Amino acid sequence: MQSCAQWIKSNFSEIPRISNEELNAAGEPPSESQYIRMDEVNSIVVHHSATETGCARVFRALHRGINGWIDIGYHFVIGNGTLSSDGEVESGRPVWAVGAHTRGHNEGSIGICLVGNFNNTAPTSRQMTSLTELLRKLMSDYDLSESDILLHRDASGCHTECPGDKLTVMDILEGLS
Repeated sequence: MQSCAQWIKSNFSEIPRISNEELNAAGEPPSESQYIRMDEVNSIVVHHSATETGCARVFRALHRGINGWIDIGYHFVIGNGTLSSDGEVESGRPVWAVGAHTRGHNEGSIGICLVGNFNNTAPTSRQMTSLTELLRKLMSDYDLSESDILLHRDASGCHTECPGDKLTVMDILEGLS
């Protein structure tokens, strides 16, 4: 597997001056004292990575090393078989911590990112199965309903195509029914 630094440098043309060692180290999670605890969870926001490849470790390195965030923005990343197994659910930020995935909605939402660019291809069937299982668990754990599941593009105040036009709320709800 390529290092975090190799992945970032091969997927992004403009990055600040940062050493490979610093980028690779940014792939490690910070201490728990860095996070702010979420008071309550009232929604789940679904994203795509908008990259053909990826995994939680490289997204963490990107978010920490390039964006300067305390950690990866998402609580979960679901692999597509490139840098993690197809359908593998990887942990990002602790689920109790405020995320950095949906501007204006981070304080009460859990962010799930599926690896892939869903403007180009649809999520894999294993990704959708894992997403459905994870959503069911989170909905049960936090007493949420289907109406509490949002696509990033549908969150108020967000101007984005995320998670692409090949992943819809209907796709997600069909899996839950």
